[in-house]
Amino acid sequence: MAVKRYCSLFFAGLVVFSGMAAQAQSNLTVEKNRLARLEQSLENRQVELEDIENELLSYEYKLERAQESLNELRKEYEASRVELEEARRLHESNGTSDSERRLTKAKHGFAMAERGVDSRSRRLEFIKVNHQELLARLDEEKKGIAETKAKVSAQQDKISQVVDSMLAKAEASERRAALAKSAKAEAAKPKPPKLKTAAIEKPQKRQVQPEPVPTVKRDIDPELLAYVKREQKRLSLLLSDKEGENKQTFRNLLLKPSSGGRQPFEFLGKNQYRLVATVHAGRQTYKINTWKFRRTIPAEDDGERYVFIFDARRLSRPRLVMYPEYVLDALK
Repeated sequence: MAVKRYCSLFFAGLVVFSGMAAQAQSNLTVEKNRLARLEQSLENRQVELEDIENELLSYEYKLERAQESLNELRKEYEASRVELEEARRLHESNGTSDSERRLTKAKHGFAMAERGVDSRSRRLEFIKVNHQELLARLDEEKKGIAETKAKVSAQQDKISQVVDSMLAKAEASERRAALAKSAKAEAAKPKPPKLKTAAIEKPQKRQVQPEPVPTVKRDIDPELLAYVKREQKRLSLLLSDKEGENKQTFRNLLLKPSSGGRQPFEFLGKNQYRLVATVHAGRQTYKINTWKFRRTIPAEDDGERYVFIFDARRLSRPRLVMYPEYVLDALK
């Protein structure tokens, strides 16, 4: 009877531990998915940072050229002003048809130079404003990257704590199992006969139900939502711009994932290309023609469809935007 009781307690302990282990494993999966989301957010921010840096390089060149152009026009303006004063003085002192023609020409030249300086000054001011906005965005993005890196580090520490806790619980369970085994062996030893006593009611076995494993609900990360909103707005504004060249550099643009066949992109306009494809969890390499891009796909997105946007406006450093297709439903 004692042997059976110890066996029951031993197996009940196994059932309880099994439920606890399943819950701990589920918690670990949730924390790992959060880490993968943070890493994905960090990658997205780094892509945005590169894009801002590229724009800054372009605006720095524009700023330099606009300043040089304004300086040249100011020289022309000053020369035209001197010419106008000289033509006016000559015409006032000795008015002839030639001096009148010279004065008319000088007035026209001065007016053109004045408009040119005014136009170039406005253009320079416009470029300076955009340049300052880009610098502010760059600073903001760098701060965001630093914050996300801190979150990634904190999440890695949290996962380490969860793993340490699981190991501690496993060791404690092993000790309990060893004690139960020892008690079972002790109970199995023969004992001297006892005097008959009143029958003792046999205790009923207690059925221990394993704790239910919590279901993992997929939450859409706020940073991911904000990222997709920005990219949707950027693409919409770019494609709605009627000015500029509606260029299509590639007639045959293909995506080659780490595993799987090639898939063609669809041309949207303005050198923007789109594709929706199924992704796999883990660190993935996506090859687009001759370019390679590395991205992290969270475990909970394994088998999900992702939107790929390839920005080919700068062939020296093209840009790849990626996000889950299900995020678009959350934006509706």
